[in-house]
Amino acid sequence: MKRLTSLLAVPLLLGLGAGAHAACIYPQAPQALPNGAKATKEEMLAAQGEVKEYSRIVQEVYLPCLEQEKATAIASLDATDPQYAAQKAGIEAMQAKKHNAALDELQAVADRWNQERKAYTEAQKK
Repeated sequence: MKRLTSLLAVPLLLGLGAGAHAACIYPQAPQALPNGAKATKEEMLAAQGEVKEYSRIVQEVYLPCLEQEKATAIASLDATDPQYAAQKAGIEAMQAKKHNAALDELQAVADRWNQERKAYTEAQKK
């Protein structure tokens, strides 16, 4: 009996685990960029790498994950439910907010990086 219970629990646990991994993980933006006016070349190159990697993760991992998450959520809805249109619209609105927030933060990081890069370039001219 114990063995049967264990065998039945495995698929349930696997199913729960799959659901836990389905959520898209919001990428962490670089926390601090070097002060371009005082930074070394190595610091600037390291920061450039961090910004590029963050941008890649947002564009190639997070945003496609959101699209898949939206498609899966919409596919799980019952199209015959009278609330289908409202539920679908709610899912789309939430995903649009997540999508736009990620792009807004990416743009803010890119803008900060460009300011520091310009400051670095100006400091090198002196």
